[in-house]
Amino acid sequence: MNRRSASLAAVIAALFIVLVTPTHGAEVSFKGKTVAILIPYSVGGAADIMARQMLPFIGKQIPGNPTTIIKNMPGGGGIVGENWVYNSAPADGTIIGQFSTSVTDTIFKPKKVKFELDKLQWLGGVRETTVAFVSKDMGITKGTELAGVKQKIFLGTSSIQSPRSMLPRLMMKILGQDHKLVTGYGSSGDMRAAIRRGELNMTNDSQSGYFAAVLPMVEEGVVVPIAQEGTVQDGKIIRDPRLPDLPTYFEVLQEIKGDSIRKDPQYRAMELLAYLGGVRRGWIYAARVPKEVFTTMAASFDRFLKDPEMVAHFKKAIGFQLVSLNAPAAQAIIDKVVEIQKRDPEAIEILKGMAQKP
Repeated sequence: MNRRSASLAAVIAALFIVLVTPTHGAEVSFKGKTVAILIPYSVGGAADIMARQMLPFIGKQIPGNPTTIIKNMPGGGGIVGENWVYNSAPADGTIIGQFSTSVTDTIFKPKKVKFELDKLQWLGGVRETTVAFVSKDMGITKGTELAGVKQKIFLGTSSIQSPRSMLPRLMMKILGQDHKLVTGYGSSGDMRAAIRRGELNMTNDSQSGYFAAVLPMVEEGVVVPIAQEGTVQDGKIIRDPRLPDLPTYFEVLQEIKGDSIRKDPQYRAMELLAYLGGVRRGWIYAARVPKEVFTTMAASFDRFLKDPEMVAHFKKAIGFQLVSLNAPAAQAIIDKVVEIQKRDPEAIEILKGMAQKP
């Protein structure tokens, strides 16, 4: 082969490589499409409230400015929607799951979970604590007074496997309080209504739900906040800075029981739950969604979560500052969670046992 033929062959080979090699860095357009945020709970709950406040700002950050909608798919405390997104939703990126319990479901609902935690693709997330509150009829004004309550406590939750309800349940067990877990509620909105009816006298809610719907009940004198889950910072559980005056469950128990309570396996199980909740709300794609679609949407969510107009609107509508996580940060927390699940088998077994009986 002469030099000219060799050069021509090299050019043809290079062109062939360009034509057949996928360009994973290329931005994917969603022009003319509808992108749905899948909420695995009914309308009116904390997750639904958060998504609907953010929805008007999402589409303009996605290439092609698609129409954006909310799709509610309640059932099984979130598991029905989670499984659907992972296994049945279109793989073109038009369905985004907004999940709150996908991490803990792998512990509490292993037989019902039809997805693998380490294969979910995390587009981003937000940090958010949970808040426990009681009916005013209980006659207490702060968490430490819970130890002196004589009446039976009716604690509301969506299901026995709900990780959110396990924190107050463990606190009741540590304090030796007579309580009954009341399950079957479709959303936190249903539980708030049950407290007004006198059907429940205790439940808890996410921070977004607390500021949007529970705080007005506090101001009305219907309920009293008693403790928060807290947030993880530098390996420690601290008060969420957006709720500086409300003590964590851990502070309440330490004040009642002393520092020795830290060694209690049930207390350690509570700490584990707080770590597992590192990404309170996460936006995910199933493993089937192509990498270039994921990369495009992850960048879109990064812009969306930093959008000053959205952040200001959210703070005005919900009542607190949004603290977000981009895709790498959310994924790093999930990777850490997978490690934590293997670190304390005794605490894990306590949590698994609670998922089987009240």
